[in-house]
Amino acid sequence: MKRTYILTLTALSLLLTACGGTDDDPLARNCEWERTSVEQFSLCLGEGWGHRTEQFESKGSFIVYINDSTGTGSLMQIHVKKDPLEDKPDSDMAFAERAVEVARQSAPNYQAVTTDPIVIDTRNTLLHIFDASPDSESPSVRYYQFVTTNGNIAYGFTAIMLPTTNEELKSTLLGIFTNVRFL
Repeated sequence: MKRTYILTLTALSLLLTACGGTDDDPLARNCEWERTSVEQFSLCLGEGWGHRTEQFESKGSFIVYINDSTGTGSLMQIHVKKDPLEDKPDSDMAFAERAVEVARQSAPNYQAVTTDPIVIDTRNTLLHIFDASPDSESPSVRYYQFVTTNGNIAYGFTAIMLPTTNEELKSTLLGIFTNVRFL
């Protein structure tokens, strides 16, 4: 049973990594399937995949649960934090660098993994990957995080996985992140 689940998860993960644009959406990087609208943005999900959202914390922030075509469970969660901007940042990259610094200062038992430039819907930002744990005795979890702006709203996208998560699922997550498009 466990082996079947892992094989199914791996196969479905590979399907998601194929996301990329269609002729009518040049930014979608060859996405072969319909885009999935979530709040004020869209995601590129594999054929038959679904999602549901649930509000958390402050108004406007929510969790996107991504499910496979069987609907038997959530494969990943993406936390989306929305905050109104008083002033537009001078640059997208400066805004991203500030968010990385906030994570470094506030995440307990912080350990950087990588910080690399990525483009989200024509906006330059940083994908910051780091490990953190509530205390030195607890196991670490891995955070995949980027921030960007759209209009007068700041968006923070965060997914959390175990550091030992398989490469296919990590690749799937990165494909979903890099295919976020604002409506």
